[in-house]
Amino acid sequence: MQIHDIFILVNTPNLILIPGLGDRKWLYQLACPLWRVRGYYPHVFTFGWEDPTSNYHDKQNRLNNYIRNLNGDVYIIGASAGGVAALNALAMDNNDRIKGIATIATPYVYRQRLKNETLARAISELASNLPSMQAKFTRITSFYSTRDQVVPPTDSRLNNHCIKQSNNSKFANINYQQLPTFGHGLTIAAGLTVFSKRIAVNLTSPPQ
Repeated sequence: MQIHDIFILVNTPNLILIPGLGDRKWLYQLACPLWRVRGYYPHVFTFGWEDPTSNYHDKQNRLNNYIRNLNGDVYIIGASAGGVAALNALAMDNNDRIKGIATIATPYVYRQRLKNETLARAISELASNLPSMQAKFTRITSFYSTRDQVVPPTDSRLNNHCIKQSNNSKFANINYQQLPTFGHGLTIAAGLTVFSKRIAVNLTSPPQ
């Protein structure tokens, strides 16, 4: 690798793609070339939602350490359950490495049909972490579909958004955008490809 290539790599922002239940890493790797064109250095991080060998906190700490060890700014796209992991990572980001987060068809309400104890714990943890997000000056956008049989659009909305600190200097700003898509998997696939430019713009836009 030449010095010029190293300079480009160091100055290219990191983009972490976090899959949802199933951890289908290879599917997300297919989208990586497109995100390189968008100006990011993409990583696919599998959370291990269905891995019985570790508990929720071990999985979340592994993600937090992964972010901590990266060089440069970090942006995250969390698909479905991956969006919950992304926001919990933001709450634990003491060094303000994470500059923007986009979630796609993410469930902020746990439904029994999801049948995943790790996700149930992650959503519960997110509710506890919301106060920690008050101090984060990070753009957060939740993208959802017109209709989703797995995660209804209403489940992709956090009620406790735009939580301001008492000094009003920083705030956690969560925006909502509907994609013209139907279905859970299709919405995620379209978000990572067809609507990648729209999501990329939202990742880097300053909080409103």
